[in-house]
Amino acid sequence: MSTAEGSAVLDGEKVDADAHQAESIEIRSGAGNPVTGTDGSFTAHGYGLWVQLPAPEPGEHSLEIRGRSGGFSVGVDYTLTVGCSVSGGCGRVSQVSAEGS
Repeated sequence: MSTAEGSAVLDGEKVDADAHQAESIEIRSGAGNPVTGTDGSFTAHGYGLWVQLPAPEPGEHSLEIRGRSGGFSVGVDYTLTVGCSVSGGCGRVSQVSAEGS
């Protein structure tokens, strides 16, 4: 983790990352999900650089994520489409497309 580097850019603005090591996280899943296939919850540990994005306004947004540690690297570009629900709530991502390496 000490050699990890990463960045996130939302609509051209850098979003600061926080480093987390051995954080205990609870994962809740629904039946048929692609990770466990079953519903329920379990505890795992998360390591890495994490960002918390501000709620975007309705419309299309770009999110670029880059990271590396040792010999591993990742890069992905997302196009997020944020919409409003019938009940009037806005700020939820309604569509995501991605390209990565």
